[in-house]
Amino acid sequence: MRKPFEISTGAWWIVPDGRTIAVPSFHETWLAAHPSIAGSALHTVDFVQKSGWLSVTLYTEGMLEVITRDAADQRQREAIHQLLAVNGASVKKLVIFMPVVDGCFTAEGDLLADWGKLAGELDSFAAKRG
Repeated sequence: MRKPFEISTGAWWIVPDGRTIAVPSFHETWLAAHPSIAGSALHTVDFVQKSGWLSVTLYTEGMLEVITRDAADQRQREAIHQLLAVNGASVKKLVIFMPVVDGCFTAEGDLLADWGKLAGELDSFAAKRG
């Protein structure tokens, strides 16, 4: 059994309380196979916005891609923090997408090791919402 926020290479749903759900293929395929959970969501971003879950993919090269509804929301922020704390040894680069902000937030190297500094830069990114 995995501990909260623990993942391995591949695609995942992360519930802000720490539960992890492995996605054997693509997030959209999982949504189509789980209509009772997905509801009316047709794609990953739609589901992330409606559910508050994080869409996460950890690539073999160590890149962690996260789609979050709102990186400034305290529960979402703490989930990202815990995700990095638990899986930090596997993460070489972090890329965060937030649907209401153009572009993406990236962090690597020393920034990944300093949550306080990373959180400050993430705040600046989240403040760009349209």
